[in-house]
Amino acid sequence: MTPWVTYLLIIVNMAVYVVTSWQTGFLASTSEWIVRLGFEPLYMLLEPASAYKILTAMFTHANLFHILFNMYFLYLFGRAVERTLGHMRYLALYLLSGVFAALFHTVFMSIQDPNGLAIPSVGASGAISGVLGAYMMLYPGTRLTACFFLLFLPVCFELLAVYYLLFWFAIQVIEGYLSVTSTVAFFAHAGGFIAGIALLPLLLDRARLAVMRMYASARRLFGIIVFIPEFYRRRGLSPTTKALLLIVIGMLLVGSTAAFVFSSSVNVKFASYSITWRPTVGAIHHDVAFLGVAEARGVIVPLLEATETVEGRVLVKVLADSGLLYSPELAGQRITLTAPQLRDARVYVYVTQFHRLPVFVRPFYFEGSYDESGFLVKGYVEAMLVALNARENIEARLSLIALRSPQLLVEAISLLSMVATLASIYVVAYKDEEYVITPE
Repeated sequence: MTPWVTYLLIIVNMAVYVVTSWQTGFLASTSEWIVRLGFEPLYMLLEPASAYKILTAMFTHANLFHILFNMYFLYLFGRAVERTLGHMRYLALYLLSGVFAALFHTVFMSIQDPNGLAIPSVGASGAISGVLGAYMMLYPGTRLTACFFLLFLPVCFELLAVYYLLFWFAIQVIEGYLSVTSTVAFFAHAGGFIAGIALLPLLLDRARLAVMRMYASARRLFGIIVFIPEFYRRRGLSPTTKALLLIVIGMLLVGSTAAFVFSSSVNVKFASYSITWRPTVGAIHHDVAFLGVAEARGVIVPLLEATETVEGRVLVKVLADSGLLYSPELAGQRITLTAPQLRDARVYVYVTQFHRLPVFVRPFYFEGSYDESGFLVKGYVEAMLVALNARENIEARLSLIALRSPQLLVEAISLLSMVATLASIYVVAYKDEEYVITPE
């Protein structure tokens, strides 16, 4: 059977990348396209209707290496999984794994690094991870050739697919817990992987599986198995592999459970603001800002300060640190502050993944009105920004767009991730022998 869906997915991903990257000579997608098509979990938590971006993000890639590696893995593993599941079931596995990957990313970011909720994530990695999870359960004994460079010389060796995929999965989970500020959505990869395992029993055609097994057994034993099925006994994952895999999946279960407990016990509110700012001389700029706070046992903890531009980011951080974006003491009030009452500040903002820019801020005028909860409703600020010996006076207006508590939605997503994780544990622990085609 020709794996048409795999080829079609590759073509669609490549076509989207051409559209989003032609302005950079096809080296990387532009930031405008990343923001327009990328999945920002915070938007979904504030407005569930924006969840459609999960799908657009699945077909958008950040740069040339990102899409080449993703499409290579999809081509390498997707064809076998599609031949086993059939076209439509395989497409369902791919899309649903991508959705679960986005949900896992949302759950883990909400407790690990809430600022990551406002960062657009793109790529087919989560969906492809689901294909990898299904492949590991179906073809754990397939031999793969892995290569790495040693002193600029390629060194290649063979290993079973289950060892390679288990190692890759473990790296995603470990890196996810250790790399708090990484721009790579490791938990999206891990979530897609276990979704592929959990979805396999629901999407697998038993009659088709029997034919694939018979075909694989006939090739291995020169046709004897066709006449004497008892000659070849199928077996699933080895005890060691199964134990290691269950440990890694258990690490995800702990995180999902922690997210559910956290969302159930802590009152979290997210506010979104529109910002209009302009320099003394220059054009008007528009931005969107977010502020998240959590209240537990009377203690209020800032969770999130995020915007889409550097200037907006600096202003929001300074106002948040000064208690001018949210303060229960200012509930229902309208205040005006001048330079002697405002604090100068030095803040650091990441303009790229590895480059942090120090910015000195001197606010000299602020006025704002607050709602009954203490969130700024409307504000106006004038300040001087100094960065890299360049000075800029700016004025900005902030208006509250939405103020919501995503507690119920986060609880539902956390519960769904727990169910998917438990389902994958059940499949690995008790059902591996039923689905394997090429034994370990």
